[in-house]
Amino acid sequence: MTKAYPLDKALEQMRQNWPEAVSVETELFLSMSRFSEVLDQSCTKELEAYGLTNGAFEVLVALRGCPEPREMSPSDLYRALLMTSGGMTKILKQLETDGLVTRIDHDTDKRSKIVRLTEAGTSIVERAMESVMAGDRRVIYQNLTKEEVQSLRDTLLNVVVKLGV
Repeated sequence: MTKAYPLDKALEQMRQNWPEAVSVETELFLSMSRFSEVLDQSCTKELEAYGLTNGAFEVLVALRGCPEPREMSPSDLYRALLMTSGGMTKILKQLETDGLVTRIDHDTDKRSKIVRLTEAGTSIVERAMESVMAGDRRVIYQNLTKEEVQSLRDTLLNVVVKLGV
């Protein structure tokens, strides 16, 4: 993992040199951003063993979360994952080459193809998810108590639900 400049030092430097830019909101945003980076780096490390990128993993997770036959349109996928259509196309081509998804004809729209998770894709995403979750637990529980984790989860989930995102 890349060692970032410690946030407490960065905030202290800001307090000394740009105090009007430091607020509870700034500290909250920077803390969430750094925490997200740490979890993202942990996820990347865990996924290396499976030959997956974070983007490919997100696609496989989205498909695995669908009811059988575990399929979505490319448009639904890139909207669900907040990716560009070009980025999604690149990921889908690689996943198809790797045999983790297949593209099938759309019933009503002959211009597009539905993306379906294959058995190989199901197997790899389930194993990768176990590894990613174990990595998340290591990062989280080395630094927080179970009560702190529950409180943080409740607070962030509440905000995200209220925002509708």
